[in-house]
Amino acid sequence: MELEQSFIALIEQSIKTNWYLNALTDYKGITLQYRDVARKIEKIHILLENAGIEKGDKIAICGRNSAHWAVTYLAVITYGAVVVPILHEFKADQVHNIVNHSESRLLFVGDQIWENLNEAAMPHLEGIIELKDFGVPVSRSEKLAYARDHLNEIFGHKFPCRFRPDDISY
Repeated sequence: MELEQSFIALIEQSIKTNWYLNALTDYKGITLQYRDVARKIEKIHILLENAGIEKGDKIAICGRNSAHWAVTYLAVITYGAVVVPILHEFKADQVHNIVNHSESRLLFVGDQIWENLNEAAMPHLEGIIELKDFGVPVSRSEKLAYARDHLNEIFGHKFPCRFRPDDISY
């Protein structure tokens, strides 16, 4: 088993084994249990799928360290896409350049960074997704916009009986 597959398997096994335990916490903020992380990963997978993201596509993440940053990172790698991490201290034009030169198809962004960015300067993005609530302020894909607007409904159809550890397969 190669390293990438064993790392993904380790993430999957950790979530399944620790389902009811705390996984990620923001300083003076939210705490997510492993099952919350799994649910958010699955919802991000739904967004990626509806944005037409394929294995090997690049997804940029630019935001401060947070539970949602970590969840997004885990979701992207377990989906099979490539993470392009961008330091949140970079200026807007630097973020634009990295997104464009990396050929990222989506950008997950923190609100402090998003206020200074210009989506027109990143014309190849399918969409921009906010890290705090996974809202989609910019979508160039009707399927992505629809998926975000109906995310809980789509998730419910995919897992009609309840989302359980056995439902996870990365």
